[in-house]
Amino acid sequence: MNGKIALLLGTAVAVATLAACSDGSGGATEENGEGVRMIEISAFDDLRFEPAEIEVAAGEVVRFVVTNEGELKHEFILGAEETQMMHEGEMGEGGSMEHGGSELPAISLAAGETREATVTFDEPGTVLFGCHVPGHYDAGMVGTVTVG
Repeated sequence: MNGKIALLLGTAVAVATLAACSDGSGGATEENGEGVRMIEISAFDDLRFEPAEIEVAAGEVVRFVVTNEGELKHEFILGAEETQMMHEGEMGEGGSMEHGGSELPAISLAAGETREATVTFDEPGTVLFGCHVPGHYDAGMVGTVTVG
């Protein structure tokens, strides 16, 4: 794996972890006996995530529980801005919402569906999570995980 892919993968993992954990910013937060923090995130048809800003500690393990609260399909893609733009370009070219071959934490959600992704955020920084159904990301369906 080249350095750029490794960087993108590491950033994506950080975003996934941050999105799942909430520090009083609207999503439920819970820690199980194994030290995994659970963060609940909702995706809405008015093209927003709640919470949209999450803070986690470097080294923290986060389980994101993402629920599509609407009737439209949504995604939850974790990654650096470059990763987000790459996926946005793929979706704009008629790409599929299938993420089976991806190493990045990426979830497709049908209406009413809940799915999970567990991530360990090793490095401080900022990771994004977004929905790349055509038009959603550009309309602001993006959130931020800050790893401190």
